[in-house]
Amino acid sequence: MRRRRLAGNPFFMVLDEIMYFLYSLFFSVWIVLMTPIFLYRALRHGKYRQGVAQRLGNLPASLRWEGRPTIWFHACSVGETLSIEPLVRELNNLFPEARLVFSTVTATGQTLARERFSVYGQGNTFYFPFDLGWVCRRFLDFIRPTLIVITDTEIWPNLLRQAHKSSIPVVMANGRISDKSVKLYRFVTPLMKRVFQSYGAFLMQSEDDAQRIRAIGAPAHKVIVSGNMKYDKQPVEQEKVEAAARALDDALGISSEPGGLIVAGSTHEGEEQVLFEALGKVRLSPGLENTRLLVAPRHPERFDAVAELASRFGFAVKRRSGKKQEERGAQVLLLDSIGELATAYRFATIAFVGGTLIAHGGQNIVEPAWYSKPIVIGPSMENFRRTADDFLARGALKQLRAPISDRQAQIGELGELFSKLLVDEETRFSLGRAARGVLEKNRGASKFTAEKIAALFREAAGRSL
Repeated sequence: MRRRRLAGNPFFMVLDEIMYFLYSLFFSVWIVLMTPIFLYRALRHGKYRQGVAQRLGNLPASLRWEGRPTIWFHACSVGETLSIEPLVRELNNLFPEARLVFSTVTATGQTLARERFSVYGQGNTFYFPFDLGWVCRRFLDFIRPTLIVITDTEIWPNLLRQAHKSSIPVVMANGRISDKSVKLYRFVTPLMKRVFQSYGAFLMQSEDDAQRIRAIGAPAHKVIVSGNMKYDKQPVEQEKVEAAARALDDALGISSEPGGLIVAGSTHEGEEQVLFEALGKVRLSPGLENTRLLVAPRHPERFDAVAELASRFGFAVKRRSGKKQEERGAQVLLLDSIGELATAYRFATIAFVGGTLIAHGGQNIVEPAWYSKPIVIGPSMENFRRTADDFLARGALKQLRAPISDRQAQIGELGELFSKLLVDEETRFSLGRAARGVLEKNRGASKFTAEKIAALFREAAGRSL
């Protein structure tokens, strides 16, 4: 009751107006200042060209509300898009008559969303709006969602505010927040408290994440530990899985060449050099001369640069996008495509997960675990600390000790670890089996999350569905 009185207090109403005005002003200034960089990247790498008109509210007619209750799912990029697939299936089963629409920020995420979610309706994907009040109002008026599900921890104050004004509940699903983010948000905790009032629920991956988001202002009664939905991600349509595997194998000649295969997924700038040098050391070991490396850079604009780097190290490179007959016997296979990394992991002798050799905080380690693969990571795993700890505690992961600052030590340790695992089938099997066991133990987050969202959706829709 006290919270309601404060919300209706003229002083706090004026304070809200000032706060959102300043946020919108700073956001607009940031866009203006960043425009030269956006233009450069658009011209140089092809980034940001797609979706600008949509992000300003120019949406296709297929997204106009046509009377049905609507759930709007938002997933920033590829990883988040993949993670919500089980949740989408659960909610579609609960509400088959509901309309499902999907937004992303990145072009790669948009491509994958169109591929994976077109089964729920044609023209149901779009780019997320710029977080300006008037833009967000246009989106909400056009789509008229009954409920919005935002995956991970993307906090967009103006969208939240406009949704709250329209009585549209917003759910943070599969939420996580790092120690680093908490330190930054603490500077604006009073403001975050008011922004967080607009959420209907915070469904967090772990108790640690729940504690952190409560510490920066999330209402305690809205915070629920739901588990990590990425544990639920698995191939469900076996025929499509097998067809995708055959296509990838045919394009890269994976199974037609002898030797072990190291699959390095979601790599970032500064990591490929370490991997290529480690590969060179591995191939010097007796019996490991035919070892190959399949590398999948995290960002598509780096595909050409990574191919060139591999060539400079003296490796023949075969690209997923290349012709089948090119570079037979290549030591480096470049996965320059979107959405095929999970398929590539099934061919791995060893899986290395990127974003961990540099100060990035890591990437998702769940996909190789589904194929019971031995997983290797670097020292930086802050963004997925709880997941990494679960795997390490169960003997399901190998993590380098060499610090980020010592590249030569990383190269030496990585080369040695790869070499040992390539010749030790028993250890590889033990690591892979333990990794799959972690996933099996933690499954169920998507179903739990769907049940919580369903209750809010029914209430918002105003009738029993």
